[in-house]
Amino acid sequence: MSRLPLTFSAIATALIAASLLSLPSFAANSANSTDSAGHHGNHPAHEHGVGKLDVALEGNTLTLHLDTPLVNLVGFEHAATSARDKETVQAMAKALRDAGRMFATDAAAQCKPAEIQLQSAVLPPALLGEKTASGAAQAAAPNDGHADLDGDFTLVCASPGALNTVDASGLLRAFPGFQRIDVQLATPKKQAAFQLTPGNAAIPLN
Repeated sequence: MSRLPLTFSAIATALIAASLLSLPSFAANSANSTDSAGHHGNHPAHEHGVGKLDVALEGNTLTLHLDTPLVNLVGFEHAATSARDKETVQAMAKALRDAGRMFATDAAAQCKPAEIQLQSAVLPPALLGEKTASGAAQAAAPNDGHADLDGDFTLVCASPGALNTVDASGLLRAFPGFQRIDVQLATPKKQAAFQLTPGNAAIPLN
């Protein structure tokens, strides 16, 4: 009995010491987790070769939002002033507007593109195929040498219950500048995150 307090005291002292020693590591890990979570909820960092795709299914409407450095799509991030640059941008916009090829869906779901919007601060809307009112203001161009493109794609599905997969292989084939696309998925059945690569471009919805 006389040794019990000593043993308990030794154990308690060891636990306290271990806890104190682990505090810096815990604080660092917490800081990293906070930074990661905060960054994840905002626009992704401008990283060449990487894009972000938000996918949501609500009712019979499938929406996709693509956020990517412009260089992934056209090979440059400056204003398209030369005839060659303008042709490159127009070809890019034409490909993206073929949403059924960029984002293939199950045939049984009968999903059809309903609305597509493309926007970049360094490219005029008309060059992207946008119909804008005369004199409409364009977003201010970035002054850091980087530029992005935002694409919003809305598809309406006649049989949404038959929609199981969205395949972005067409997007990755059309634009080999993508090394990876980070996906955030939200449907009534699940929320998930995926990373798409040229060899793995399917997004399971169920």
